Amino acid sequence: MNFKQLIFGILLFIGISFGAKADTYFPYPIIPDSIKIFQNRCDYMAKHFWDFCELSKAFSAKAKMANEFNVYISILRNATPDSAIASVKCLTKKLEKQPSDQLFIAECAEGLLYGDTAELWIDELYLPFAEAIVANKRVDKARKARFAHQAEILKKSLVGSTAPSIPYTSREGHKANLDNDSAQVLVVFFNDPDCDDCNMARVRLDADISMTELIQENKAKIVSISLCEPTAEWREAVASYPSTWTVGANPDADLSIDLRNGTPDFYIIDKNHKIRFKHLQIEQVLDVARQLKKR
Repeated sequence: MNFKQLIFGILLFIGISFGAKADTYFPYPIIPDSIKIFQNRCDYMAKHFWDFCELSKAFSAKAKMANEFNVYISILRNATPDSAIASVKCLTKKLEKQPSDQLFIAECAEGLLYGDTAELWIDELYLPFAEAIVANKRVDKARKARFAHQAEILKKSLVGSTAPSIPYTSREGHKANLDNDSAQVLVVFFNDPDCDDCNMARVRLDADISMTELIQENKAKIVSISLCEPTAEWREAVASYPSTWTVGANPDADLSIDLRNGTPDFYIIDKNHKIRFKHLQIEQVLDVARQLKKR
């Protein structure tokens, strides 16, 4: 959060509204004094943030719009999810007939909510920006291709959604699919045998007492999927992986599930095959195992 966003948050919290008098590109709405709760104030701002912005002309100064969009996203992060998503859908709808401006906003959202430059990934908030670009027939197909891919993968990978079907070839040479792997806690370990961090995570996961006991008690299962071809060299590399693990390979797994975090990456899927956690680090996986053992 930059200084301007911080100041805005403070002013929003203490009830001071600043519009044309402040260093803003357009006036901000005045929040009614009757709204006292911070999140409710953010909900109000999420709904009315663009009220005094003439969107048909505002994008003539894209740098200024980008700055205001940063503030807007900081508000949405503190609003209720329903209010935030409704606000995004309203904004993208207004920009439907301004495809270049809608695309500019989506690219800003990508940088703040999805890409490498994002302070925090918020998939549910980013998804409607990407979907708006995909749905807009005025946006060039080549320009929307990236957003179409992102939207497709994200919809399959949202926390709370059913885990996608991911085929793989087991180290025994059999064709298998994540659809058929189930447990109270299904830990999916995406890795590359040539990745040092992956190998360190594998050793720590194998050595963890809590996870080992959960596997022995049939409460947990680990599925290791390498993002490579199931070659003879790969089978040799994974031969030492624990016999209690299901080990497979699929070089295109990232076309089925969100793996923008690279490897190693962990997903945790529940007994109903719903995604409970995604993009976990090994420390977080081991902490989940410890918490389960305490129950």
